[in-house]
Amino acid sequence: MNKRTAVKPRRRAWSRIVPRSLNESLQLCKEHAQQAKQMSVPRIADRCGMSTDMLYKRLGSGDMPASLLIPFMAATGRVYPLMYMAHSLDKLIIDMPKGKKPSHASLTHLNQFANQVIGLIMQLEEGNGNCEYVADQIVLLMQDLAYQKLEVEKLDEPQTSFDLAPDDELSQH
Repeated sequence: MNKRTAVKPRRRAWSRIVPRSLNESLQLCKEHAQQAKQMSVPRIADRCGMSTDMLYKRLGSGDMPASLLIPFMAATGRVYPLMYMAHSLDKLIIDMPKGKKPSHASLTHLNQFANQVIGLIMQLEEGNGNCEYVADQIVLLMQDLAYQKLEVEKLDEPQTSFDLAPDDELSQH
């Protein structure tokens, strides 16, 4: 196969994955760290404050103590265990708003994703598709829309500045 006909593998859409078990969520975090952040398992273990053997044991059994979940998710850059737990209890996870105006690219991406989800729902009406997958994608879209709602609300809040002016009362003393 020459270079011109070689097909480049598609990048995994990490933000569109919904884990089905705690074990799967831990494995997905590890895979994300390896593929997207070029981290080895020993490096992940070091960032979590445990040995490589202990991390492999935790990943294999799907038994990660709550005290290690936060450092593990921080090290790997994904919150799949938190997503699994929240979705298991019919809850949504929404990122904290940053108060930034949405970019054209992010709104375009959100619009494309919303259209894809609506297309999946239409396929279900025709008797095609996977109900579980479509339900997961609807939840992800709801999370994305809720985040945008919070961003819009935050834009309306007045920004507080903590900068002191040079001729402020404190600088005169």
